[in-house]
Amino acid sequence: MQTSFLDALSTLTAHPNPEDDPTLDPTDYDQNKANELPSLSKLLSHTPMLKAWSAGMCKMFAPFVLLIVLVHCAMGFARLKMYLDKRTRTRHLQTALVVLLSQIIAHDDMYKAEYNVAALVPLNCLILIVELAIFLSSSSSPSPSQLKLLPFISLTLKLSVFTVFLFPAPPPSISTSDALYRIESYGPGRPCQNGDTLPGLYHSNTTFGSATAQHWSSSGKTDYDTRRTPWAFSGDSRTLFPFVLAANSFGDVKFDRRWVPTTDGEFVAVDCHFPEDRDPSNQDVYIILHGLNGGSSEDFIRDFVTAEHKSVSCVMIGRGMMSTPVTSGKMFNGARTSDISNVAKQMRIAMDNSGFNGKLVGVGYSMGGIVLSNYAASSGKDCALDAAVAIGGGIDMRFNVWYGRSLWLWQPFLARTLLDQFYYRYLPHFKDTLTSEQKKATEEAVSVTDVDTHMVAPYNGYPEVNDYYVAMSAASDFESVENPGAIGDVSIPLAIVNALDDPIVCEKCVGDPRLISQTGAGKIFLLLTKRGGHVGYPLGLGVRSGKWSWMSDVVEAFVEAIKVGEKADEGVELEGGVEKAASKVSRKSGEEL
Repeated sequence: MQTSFLDALSTLTAHPNPEDDPTLDPTDYDQNKANELPSLSKLLSHTPMLKAWSAGMCKMFAPFVLLIVLVHCAMGFARLKMYLDKRTRTRHLQTALVVLLSQIIAHDDMYKAEYNVAALVPLNCLILIVELAIFLSSSSSPSPSQLKLLPFISLTLKLSVFTVFLFPAPPPSISTSDALYRIESYGPGRPCQNGDTLPGLYHSNTTFGSATAQHWSSSGKTDYDTRRTPWAFSGDSRTLFPFVLAANSFGDVKFDRRWVPTTDGEFVAVDCHFPEDRDPSNQDVYIILHGLNGGSSEDFIRDFVTAEHKSVSCVMIGRGMMSTPVTSGKMFNGARTSDISNVAKQMRIAMDNSGFNGKLVGVGYSMGGIVLSNYAASSGKDCALDAAVAIGGGIDMRFNVWYGRSLWLWQPFLARTLLDQFYYRYLPHFKDTLTSEQKKATEEAVSVTDVDTHMVAPYNGYPEVNDYYVAMSAASDFESVENPGAIGDVSIPLAIVNALDDPIVCEKCVGDPRLISQTGAGKIFLLLTKRGGHVGYPLGLGVRSGKWSWMSDVVEAFVEAIKVGEKADEGVELEGGVEKAASKVSRKSGEEL
């Protein structure tokens, strides 16, 4: 079956002319980088990353250090006299750390959106007042009551600081207007931050939409909170920890590479993985679109292709990713949907010619999710896929320009990786297109937005970076349910899965879920979880055992739910009735997931 499918794919087993790409020599790549970036500029280019790294570590590990300090405080309290007489400096240091760490937490937007951290400010004031009283009493001869009561009050207040992680932030009050999801509402004076959207499973009220949502929800696979890693306190940690703690947790995963021609003369690599212990002909076939700097080597991609569904999974490698040749200079473009269109059509032909009976499903992560959603919208009824799931992407990326926390905390690292993978490696292509001012600004870029503004947009012929973001976004022209723009042309079941604590993609990038879910022939679903981070979703206490299985499971469950929804749409009676299923699921919107 594997051989017949690959033969039916009618593509090349090797790139036809890799020698035409002069930029893949590692020596040339290193020399390009060294020549174009003077030593002082090179040093300064790392300053934003150092700033982001130090700030990120402080924010991410503040709860853990705070817990250690509080345990130390409790241990010191067991020796009251020493606490007052001999441990003055230690007590003062403990107090300073508690106040400092709790202030870091209280003033971070990520924690404010998830926990009721407003109580930290008055708690800190009370702690300082009590500590001052202890200091004044210890300078004289303290009474027995002062010796016991004041330290006890101080310790109680300090321990109360950590209880804020037990109380969620008040749920957002969504305005009856859609102003929160209008790009005109944002700008330098009003940054785009998270915390305005209710988590939940949003769907249409059609028979198909209700039945699909009911089955998807009842599978239990959409519920992240009950299985999440409890000691990952923020979207930052839920993003980073899986990539650190579950890295290299997969053995050798075998891929068969094929090269699919594009409409503009390039060839994109497609890495296919086949299950070894079962006939996949009756299973669904998946096309996977990876993230901005990824490929088939990414661990969360390998988690999906080796998951229990045991289906054929083919990873479409973005142009230039994984050191694949780019001979014409037509580099990766986030607004280009022709590559996924060609690959999907080729896969459809291969399935038909080799006897595969399942569905052809697209799965996109991060940037891959953006491209996949855009393809589903722009292709309309000509979409070659049967279904699509976009995880951690967005359908209106104009908002991310105003996501300040992402710009200075996470994007410096992404920008530097982009420059290393594209700009310096393929510099001969860019030299002929970019002006000297654009090249200089690109080399000094400190965010993905900077790279898009000075390199990607002008290189691909967009007058402004906003034009580029409009072109890559499935819902950038959305105005209302009656006038939805391109997103209204979606003809296949499309699931948009995002976490509302995503530290890289602003929640507004998925639009108003109440309205978006009513477009696209009633086949658009938005699963917005309160927690999860950016393509993270760590599970269990150890993270490594759960890996990225929540994302893999939620995709499989959605595909199975589609099949139930299709039967309901055809009039096949569901257990409990379609109307009962619809009423049950409609209450899910707004509940924590």
